[in-house]
Amino acid sequence: MLNGIGVFDLTSARLSYETAGLRVVAQNIANADTPGFQGRAVVPFEEALRRLGNAVNGGGVQTEAAHVLEQAPNGNTVSLEEEMMQAARLRAGHALAATTFEKNLELMRLAVTGPR
Repeated sequence: MLNGIGVFDLTSARLSYETAGLRVVAQNIANADTPGFQGRAVVPFEEALRRLGNAVNGGGVQTEAAHVLEQAPNGNTVSLEEEMMQAARLRAGHALAATTFEKNLELMRLAVTGPR
């Protein structure tokens, strides 16, 4: 019903992006002790949109090799501190997108039904 309405498409894509990004973080954390595991990082949402030619697509998240400051002796590149900061950024982005979606839905309801 809300397909084709720009703000809903964009916020829906952002919600999907943030959720998929949290899965990437969870996978990194789950493999923090796996020898040789190379951590991944989500591509910033704005960059993902640019790479898609500004087409909104919530069908997954693009990743790249994580920026590594220090590699463990076993070859693992996951930094739990970095993953926790990334998770906090993704959660904040998800909350913002959810609020934006909700507020725009309220505005649409008001436009259709009028004031109560």
